[in-house]
Amino acid sequence: LAGISTLMLIFAALAIGADSTADGMSITFFGKPASPPVTHDTLADLAGKLEAGFAGGLFFGVVVFGVFGTAGVIPDALEKGTVDLYLSKPIARWQLLLGKYLGSVAVIFLNILYFIGGLWLIVGVKVGVWNTQFLLSAFLLTYVFASLYAVVAFFGVVSRNMAIAIIAGILYLLLVAGPLESRQTGLYLLSESGVYRGILDGLYYLFPQIPAMESGAIHLISGEQALVTPFAQSLLSALGILGLAAWLLQRRDF
Repeated sequence: LAGISTLMLIFAALAIGADSTADGMSITFFGKPASPPVTHDTLADLAGKLEAGFAGGLFFGVVVFGVFGTAGVIPDALEKGTVDLYLSKPIARWQLLLGKYLGSVAVIFLNILYFIGGLWLIVGVKVGVWNTQFLLSAFLLTYVFASLYAVVAFFGVVSRNMAIAIIAGILYLLLVAGPLESRQTGLYLLSESGVYRGILDGLYYLFPQIPAMESGAIHLISGEQALVTPFAQSLLSALGILGLAAWLLQRRDF
């Protein structure tokens, strides 16, 4: 993930620039104007949208490579022999789970901060726009990943298998979180039953709202308003999923 981030930063440093004319400033892409000459305020808006686009691409990279890179942390810790060593130490099982979870999230945070911070510097130096919201979005994107990783960690505890944890995380994002987010224009059309739609709404609020949080983070980077509700609900959901995983781990015989 760090290697991919580095390649993207090199590409951004070579591609992005700004050109000053009598009519204003314009963003350039490999030396060619990518926007008409605008005022500094409008230029800041354009730079924010550019950064939001890069952040959206980073989120996809974090999901794919981040899940692949960290999904094996918990199953590996629960392998026979390894888990015996851990359990021989004076730590509770929930502490073991939380330590592995937070360690994985911390590694992803460092990668996100590296990319966001690098791109923030590139845009600031070459375009002259210093978007503080973009820099702070590193925490939001990590928050989104942490919510998704709670699901991955849960299946890691249940299955003790890295492949199953990876598949569960990706399938949740593609086949559960996405369709539930757009349920009113998709899944709702399958039935007009109030019970059916109530179940869909319940599932939506039961699990982390990954697409809504991603969209909210991108809106904030662009200088737009975003709802706080998906972030608060996803925190409660992630804590509940991790709590259930800790309970299952406590009851498991090794």
